[in-house]
Amino acid sequence: MTTIAPQPIRQDPLAGLASMFDTLAAAAVGGNVPDAEVLTRVAQARPELAAAALTAQPGEPYSRLVLRVDDEVEIMLARWHPGQRCAPHDHGGAGGFVILLEGTFVERRFDWDGEDLVVTHSDTLPAGAVTSITSEVIHDMMAPDGGLSLHLYSPPANSMRVFDLERREVLELVGNYGAWIPQGDHARIPFARVAPARHAPPVIWVAHTTAYRGGSAEFATAAATMARELAAANPEADVVVAGLNRKADFISAMTRLADTGREIRELHLISHSGMYGPMFGSTQWPEQFSPHEWRTMTIPFSATGRAYFHACRTARWFAPFFADVFGVATFGNRDYTTVSARRDRFAWAGRQPETRQNLYLIDTPGHKSHGWTGSVRKYLGAAARPPVQCDPAGGFAVNQSAGTYDPVAELYDRAYVDIRVRGAEWRWVAQRAAQVRAQLGRGLRVLEIGCGTGALLRALDDDGLIDFAVGVDSSAPMLARARERSQDSRRLRFLQVHSPALDVPDDQFDVVISFLSFRYLDWDPVMAEIRRVLAPGGRLWVVDMVAQPVRMKELGVLARSALAHLRTRRTRPRFAADLAALTSHPDWLKMLARNPIRAEHEYRWYFASRFPGTGLDLLTATSTQRVVAFDSGPLPKGCTAPLTYP
Repeated sequence: MTTIAPQPIRQDPLAGLASMFDTLAAAAVGGNVPDAEVLTRVAQARPELAAAALTAQPGEPYSRLVLRVDDEVEIMLARWHPGQRCAPHDHGGAGGFVILLEGTFVERRFDWDGEDLVVTHSDTLPAGAVTSITSEVIHDMMAPDGGLSLHLYSPPANSMRVFDLERREVLELVGNYGAWIPQGDHARIPFARVAPARHAPPVIWVAHTTAYRGGSAEFATAAATMARELAAANPEADVVVAGLNRKADFISAMTRLADTGREIRELHLISHSGMYGPMFGSTQWPEQFSPHEWRTMTIPFSATGRAYFHACRTARWFAPFFADVFGVATFGNRDYTTVSARRDRFAWAGRQPETRQNLYLIDTPGHKSHGWTGSVRKYLGAAARPPVQCDPAGGFAVNQSAGTYDPVAELYDRAYVDIRVRGAEWRWVAQRAAQVRAQLGRGLRVLEIGCGTGALLRALDDDGLIDFAVGVDSSAPMLARARERSQDSRRLRFLQVHSPALDVPDDQFDVVISFLSFRYLDWDPVMAEIRRVLAPGGRLWVVDMVAQPVRMKELGVLARSALAHLRTRRTRPRFAADLAALTSHPDWLKMLARNPIRAEHEYRWYFASRFPGTGLDLLTATSTQRVVAFDSGPLPKGCTAPLTYP
């Protein structure tokens, strides 16, 4: 928004014309133009008005003298430079009229033709004429031989838009403005962003991913089928089909639609999905928009827009999240999706489903969602489940405590005051910390992302492994307990963060740790920050819980984990009671529902792509979940790899 400094308001020289101004103001406020009698009075007052008018400054087409301004009307007197045309402009939603006092004027009216602002009418107006202004009018004026004009606007406009035809851009001016392009750098908006979209048909956008998990050629067939059926049912809409490889492709498509003033009535995306939403790229380089990236994104939905995500498990976390972020009804699938030759129930599409003319992606029972019995039900022709509708409810609003650790900070602190109760996980970190400390010959400089109550950093500090450490977290109650319990240590510092950005210097740390918190993070954005703050040769350690049924070869780990759990319950009864109080608390269960555990393959593919040659260590296991650990090893300075977005 560009502000032009106001000029002094002068009224005294024309005090004798007050009654005339009252009559003109009443006409403007009433949405009328003055009658012939009033115009005669104005013509008689022309000498006084001409004497009061200011001389236009060089480079400005006219001068501005505000004669009256109140809550209802503004009266302005303008002296025009010969032959200088003002810029096309509107009047900030105001209406009124312009009385031409001296000289001949040429007025042009404009309207939008797509993204172009074009002249729709031009008129030559003599002295004494009146041109009416409505809130929708865009016009410009010029007095070839110079001129004088009296302008009345109701209500007084405190802003206006000026249109730069040469650069096809709009400037919004605020204050005591003039209808010309001001000098200097000012915020500009492309015509494409302000051209009205009311003439453009709504968009139904059908997209599918192209490379993730082998390319999914059948996705293209399913998208084409969906597009044909949607076009038949919505003849008034533009149905657009798009293939997406990377996250950047999605952003480019949304930007093009927004820049051309188009609005999305329905957004459909056919894809594979991780726990936190659609997957792009490939398994060799998986990409997924993080929650932070979704929140900072613009998608041009119409007022009745809807979103449909035809992918596995999207109704569990992603659809409610998307509905809250974008304020649109969002549809997702509760369980796993499969390709079918029929829309209403599963029908096997053959060994080459992509060769069929019609193909559908439906939600039915299957092996992944219901085991072998689900697979049998599926191939017997199980009915397709309807998508789950998720309406905006505010549950995922930024900084809202529901679904976070805030309400359970005290219970969590009580249970994990000593992080050593997590035996295998603690030993994995402590052993590596001791090894790196020995290699460096000094204490470690550590950053923990998602530090919670600071228990891990305190334990490392107690063991003499730390030179200094910084813990960051988004939860103020958790950090309050971290600071309270760490008052005696000058080596520990705790900071609150609200985004992936880390308020710490470059090249600061030997180790960055994410301990049972990586699933909550915005992976790609925070990874760029991790590489920034790590010193050359620094390491990233991640320990986290993932979803994965136990494999036959892991039964030994399962048995050892079960025995360790029983041993901890027996030797640490206080911890067992505190843990039970935490994990049974309604706020803890709500937090888990809002922060589901990711699948193991999401971690495996992500780390293998960003850190080639690395893998995951299995620390503990239950029948359906496990704790895995990742050690990047010494890292050279630089990014993991170029990101396609942002």
